[in-house]
Amino acid sequence: KYNPPFIDVTSHSSQVIYEETPTGIKKKVKRKRPGTSGISVAIKNRYNIDTVPHILCDGFTKEETEDALIELNYLGIENVLAIKGDDSMFKKPIPEGRSSNAYALDLVKQIKDMNSGRYLEEDLMDAAPTNFCIGVGGYPEKHFGAPNLAIDIKYTKEKVDAGAEYIV
Repeated sequence: KYNPPFIDVTSHSSQVIYEETPTGIKKKVKRKRPGTSGISVAIKNRYNIDTVPHILCDGFTKEETEDALIELNYLGIENVLAIKGDDSMFKKPIPEGRSSNAYALDLVKQIKDMNSGRYLEEDLMDAAPTNFCIGVGGYPEKHFGAPNLAIDIKYTKEKVDAGAEYIV
């Protein structure tokens, strides 16, 4: 009823939970379901409101990120927020031959490459350029991990220079 111009859809990397069982404590890795893509598309199609899914570095390989972005593009999602993500207690192991984006800057570069038609596998069949509007996080009061405001502004500028189109 408020007719928002867009809705942010946050994302979560895998989390570790511990369950007490009759044989002891068992460690489980859990992902939230439905995922960010599903919720974003449901909102867009049901309410005709643009969504901005958060795309995370932490907990995802570059290949998983590319797959998710290909699906979002195919499903008509045009806006993404590229962020590092909160640190979690669980560090997903990266399989042999795979890599991940360490920082939001790296993620922005990957999305920008896809917007230019460059994918991780050069021989990807029918790979058309995506057209994502890329947003990033910015911290007017300084990010808690930055040593000072000047360095924080430098990192934000690097994200914009790499292809970010807006800062939240």
